[in-house]
Amino acid sequence: MELYDHITYGLDLTQRMKMFVKKTDKDINYYKAPNSDTLISISNRLSHINYPVLVAIDGKDSDFDDNDSDALLKKPQFFFMILKPARTDDPDEILEAQRVCEANALQIQAKLIADCRNYEKGLTGLLLNTFTIRSIGPVGENLYGVIMGFNIQCGVDYGVKEEFWNP
Repeated sequence: MELYDHITYGLDLTQRMKMFVKKTDKDINYYKAPNSDTLISISNRLSHINYPVLVAIDGKDSDFDDNDSDALLKKPQFFFMILKPARTDDPDEILEAQRVCEANALQIQAKLIADCRNYEKGLTGLLLNTFTIRSIGPVGENLYGVIMGFNIQCGVDYGVKEEFWNP
């Protein structure tokens, strides 16, 4: 079974979605971050950005669940930040940026669900009831938008492996 690769999936989104079309070759419209990064460190890395950007946060945080048989299920959490510049002193422009970012987040959600239903990109375990979309900003100096989270469920091999233990 194909495993979901959040970083590759996010890069593909930026190459296929109109919102993230680069204006110049110097534009970097895609960033990746580990889940351990704080919002401040992500914000510092994006402080020079003045165009739409997607940040893929590859979650190493997981919840676990027991399905009342002999299976342990892992549910890693993933995030996408969809951000667009807006003047920080203009509430209407901020709200418009968040509206545009939310509309794009909903399209990403639809793509994730379509890939899940088509058994593609390792998304067969996508948990539809775990989607969240929250407003965020400012990130960097003037980026506003949304952060979308979701979980994917997969089985856990909980057998003890000798290579991890001293004899």
